[in-house]
Amino acid sequence: MRRSLLALAALAAVAAAVGTQTARGTTSLALPATVVDISRPVSSSSYPTVDYSKHKTGSTSWRVVQGTGNCCENYLTATRSGRLLDFGGSYVNYTDDRGLTWKQVQPATPLVNGEGTLDLAPNGDVIAVGWDPYSGDHLQSFKYDALSGKWWWFEEPLHTPFYDREWVTVLPGPVSIDGTTYPYVSFLKGGYPSKELWLYSTDGLQYLNASSKFLDDEQNGMKSEPLPVVKTATADWTQGNSNTGLAALGGGGALAAPDEISSWSLLDPSSMTWWGYQLPGNVDPQGLFQVDSGGRVNNVVPEGNGFDYRLSGDGGKTWRSVHVALPAKYSIDQIDFRANKSAGFGAVVIHALNSDTGNDQDWVWKFSIAGSQPVLLRRYNVGLGDAGSAAGVGNSVRMDFQTIAIFADGRVAVSFLDSTTHYASPTTGQDQPRPALAIEQDTRLP
Repeated sequence: MRRSLLALAALAAVAAAVGTQTARGTTSLALPATVVDISRPVSSSSYPTVDYSKHKTGSTSWRVVQGTGNCCENYLTATRSGRLLDFGGSYVNYTDDRGLTWKQVQPATPLVNGEGTLDLAPNGDVIAVGWDPYSGDHLQSFKYDALSGKWWWFEEPLHTPFYDREWVTVLPGPVSIDGTTYPYVSFLKGGYPSKELWLYSTDGLQYLNASSKFLDDEQNGMKSEPLPVVKTATADWTQGNSNTGLAALGGGGALAAPDEISSWSLLDPSSMTWWGYQLPGNVDPQGLFQVDSGGRVNNVVPEGNGFDYRLSGDGGKTWRSVHVALPAKYSIDQIDFRANKSAGFGAVVIHALNSDTGNDQDWVWKFSIAGSQPVLLRRYNVGLGDAGSAAGVGNSVRMDFQTIAIFADGRVAVSFLDSTTHYASPTTGQDQPRPALAIEQDTRLP
């Protein structure tokens, strides 16, 4: 209760300072970012693969890239044209040749050791936010403007103290706010402990609009109805990391998972306010959500030793599902997924704990979602599964969350950790265990 009251007090203070102003024209206030070439260690590895459709086992080759994230995480997204972006550390890094060569987006501010979050907008913009506590508590927004082909950055003065693990999600519009229509809005959350105060931006750079699910839910009450999904052609590419707890529904709407002091909530884009939410029949939503370009709701429900992949074409009134059991003695530690109808695949990545050894194995499950019934196609081992990790400050080997991206040809890029993944610390220069990237290449089935 004390923590909840503190969160509400912080929210009230920020809301009073912010008011109800809407950011307009802030690209002119932003500064141009510098894009430079960087070099990262690149190698190739092969790991076992099971093909359920052909009842065969084989192997898949992966391009392994070290050092594009930080000590504990990578944060991936991929564009329709094939650009892979990673904002796991202080800077946005991206590759146009699936990991062979890399570029880095740098602000003028010297950074030490940060973490980032990013998502794609429906018009091709890239929206990102990074936090670097070691260089003076810098919270900075980044934007790739697709029209000009340029990167911009902006110092974000407004945020709660200790903005640990920020998340950003783009909500494709159109969205009308104060008489102006925007093609999208981007929501940002972060901060310890509750992450209850959310901020949103209408230009992808300046976050000055405060939003609280808890306060809105208490005032507006509860809805129980099908999810108001708006079919959007670009929805396969504008999916944030599912751990954000915010799924874009199209038309500016969104479904949000509970934070510390809120319930499941539904964003009404006409008023930019939240309602408490349950699925039809007064059923609480479960798990992780993405909406694909077919206007279908994809839902992954973790169950400790397995998960359900569910698909609904009617906003959650009815579901088609398939259950996946993890191998014996494994349980879910970290998870993420994407659903790309244009590619024909949904993909789930899990960092799984072996209860016998204490080590973690990374796996990818790939599903066909071309029809109304998800069909399990393959399971990929990624990495050797010979190292243990734990999320959170204070652990010597960390993997704080999982991340995955799907390319237009159905191949994936994921993060993984084993005894071979390591890179030098930006603060001490010492080599240390940390996650790396694996980019899917080719599969051989004897």
